[in-house]
Amino acid sequence: MTPETVLITRIRTNNKGNQALSSAWAAMLQQAFPTGAVRAMERRPPHFLQYTLEQLAGERDPFRAFDQITSKLARLAPGPAYIAAAKGAPRIQLDETIAQPRGGIAHEAITTLRQRLNLRRWAAFAGRYRDDYKKRLAAVQRAQLVVVNPAGEFFHEDPTPAFYHLLDAYVAHKLGRPTAIVNHTMDINDPTLRKLIPRIYRELALVGFRDEKSVGAFKAMGGTLDNVLVTPDLALMTRHPDKRAPAKGRVAVAVHAPAAQWAERGAPWLDVITGLQTLGLEVVLVSNEMPADHAFFSSIRSRVTVPVEGAGLDFDRYSELLGGFDFVVSSRMHTSILAMVAGTPVIPVEGPSFKISGLFAELGFARPVIQSTQPGWTDQVIAAAAAMRDQRDASASDTVAKISAARDRITSVLVPRLQQAVAR
Repeated sequence: MTPETVLITRIRTNNKGNQALSSAWAAMLQQAFPTGAVRAMERRPPHFLQYTLEQLAGERDPFRAFDQITSKLARLAPGPAYIAAAKGAPRIQLDETIAQPRGGIAHEAITTLRQRLNLRRWAAFAGRYRDDYKKRLAAVQRAQLVVVNPAGEFFHEDPTPAFYHLLDAYVAHKLGRPTAIVNHTMDINDPTLRKLIPRIYRELALVGFRDEKSVGAFKAMGGTLDNVLVTPDLALMTRHPDKRAPAKGRVAVAVHAPAAQWAERGAPWLDVITGLQTLGLEVVLVSNEMPADHAFFSSIRSRVTVPVEGAGLDFDRYSELLGGFDFVVSSRMHTSILAMVAGTPVIPVEGPSFKISGLFAELGFARPVIQSTQPGWTDQVIAAAAAMRDQRDASASDTVAKISAARDRITSVLVPRLQQAVAR
């Protein structure tokens, strides 16, 4: 058989950042294994909905219960011949009509979502998704390597997605496949997950974090570092867009609306926007996840005149759009990345997590990430914008140099480690 690598990632997404990330991982795996094929599979298979983290939380030994679940799942594996060989390069699709399930949506929509999720859970219990899952297991059995890309789905406010990624990874390990879980931030507070993760990760071929802050968090929960690798987010490997001359005084603002609203820090962003306008800057709202931010943007626009751009653009064209701004103010990590790939400097604003701080530390930027949890952060953004306006060319040159260095580092470190995971 032609060697195959399974990439468990976002295939159809409403997030340009996820689209960029999945595309970059598919390209990286093709580079690491040029004679093989890459098969992309969607994250969080619906067959898993019959299992919940709460089922483990009451156990004296949660890992033992987790181990039993994954053994049961692995026993469904039908053999590699159950599924045909992978054909062609994976196609990662942006679809901004996908409903946004987290934050910033009406109560009626949340109720509808919960009802639909409960129906799907019962369907999973009844075996509705078993055949699709058996095809997934067969693909794993064909694979020389299984790569699980959780990206941003290790949420400190919602542990469920992380639980499903752990199931995926450990079942692949149970089937004897070298397994890597990559490109994630270890931002987990859930006590059950904190017991599970060190024991699960110890068995995997490779564990990839996006920043050293995650390494510290992993060590604090008892993790060992023998198989751990740190590389910045792989969306940094996105192809550079064609060079555009920036529009002087035109700046983009990207707000991670669900995080801001969850932390009740949505309103101060209006002060940021009006403050930038007071500096004489033309402000444009942008987002790499427009369905999540649209309602928040509508609220902002009901109080101040500001355009919104970027809807419907694939990640590469979105990066090209960001390349035309003087600079970007962003609390969205992937907008920050796609702007910097285009050579545009960024004023980063952290939310309740630490992933943006971790990214900019990994890239080696000296300027601090503005913390929206601290008093006076909106004034800090305005002051940083005033300084950036006067130092734009130097900041852009520094950005280009740091992104180039990060790309070289990612390739030189990651490719051999992926190859070693297969060879070991």
